[in-house]
Amino acid sequence: MSNSLSDPEQVATVDPDVAPPRRRHRSNSPYTGIVLATCVLFVLSAILVPKSLSAESLGAMLPFWAILAIMSAGQTLVIQQRGIDLSIPGVVSLTAMGFVVFVDRNDTPVFVGLIVVVALGVVIGLVNGLIITRINVTPLITTLALNALLVGAMFSYTKGVGSAAPASLQAFAAARFLHVSVLVWLALGTIAVVGFVLRRTTVGRRFVAVGSNPDAARAIGIRVDAYIVGAYIAAALLFALAAVLLAGYAQNPAPTMGNPYLFQTVMAVVIGGTSLAGGRGSVVATAVAALFLTQLGQVVLTLGADAAVQLLVQAIAMALALAGAAWLNRRRGSGV
Repeated sequence: MSNSLSDPEQVATVDPDVAPPRRRHRSNSPYTGIVLATCVLFVLSAILVPKSLSAESLGAMLPFWAILAIMSAGQTLVIQQRGIDLSIPGVVSLTAMGFVVFVDRNDTPVFVGLIVVVALGVVIGLVNGLIITRINVTPLITTLALNALLVGAMFSYTKGVGSAAPASLQAFAAARFLHVSVLVWLALGTIAVVGFVLRRTTVGRRFVAVGSNPDAARAIGIRVDAYIVGAYIAAALLFALAAVLLAGYAQNPAPTMGNPYLFQTVMAVVIGGTSLAGGRGSVVATAVAALFLTQLGQVVLTLGADAAVQLLVQAIAMALALAGAAWLNRRRGSGV
């Protein structure tokens, strides 16, 4: 029997402090499909819609990918703990709108505003996590209810009227390093750090163990509730910080700017191969899936289709991804 925490089916029987990683053949990886699909998409884009891969198009697309990838990393952490965070529209709208309004109305330094955003993210994640673990309300209901509360708080504080993002934040969001947007570098750094922690540290192995089988993890002395609450705090922080970056890039955040990210982050996680049953997941694969979705949207827009068609195409892509994942799981289960 394998003793690997990289395999969620085996994690319940091992100690996450001592379990050695088991090498899995690349062709059996649940993340291979999204990598291949993304490569195919870019090849087809180059052939059918070359304008979507122009320097100008990529320069406009990649910052939005970066923001989606950061938010999707947070959603991945929550789903790895058998949950889901439907409060993301409220978190994004409140932190983006609240940040710019707070800084503008109070003539506050950006640094102070960021501290408030971080504190707000921690509180939101803590409330979500504690209600789910202590009161035993399902993640779906908890985060959906909190989303409504956050949207209400945003309108109460801002009166639905935003402000322009601080000039320094706009300049930062528009800056480039080695001809690549700094937002892209931030996203790559975030994915690298989160991925390293999950795969190479004891905390990460315990995190996966909790998501794979909470009862078994609790039996070997892991504080299950702490990891679940921690996942919601980390997710809310990533949502909030990405929202601030989005506010700087968009320059004038809107009250509904968080709405598209609920569907998109869940899609990125699912298409990226993270198990909805908890445990198994990859923020790298999620980031690749976010790139797939962003480029797919770029292609649709380049062809002149409207937002409704873009949503339809994304829904079809998600359905195909789920069907493909089920097919791959059957092949792995049959040993083909």
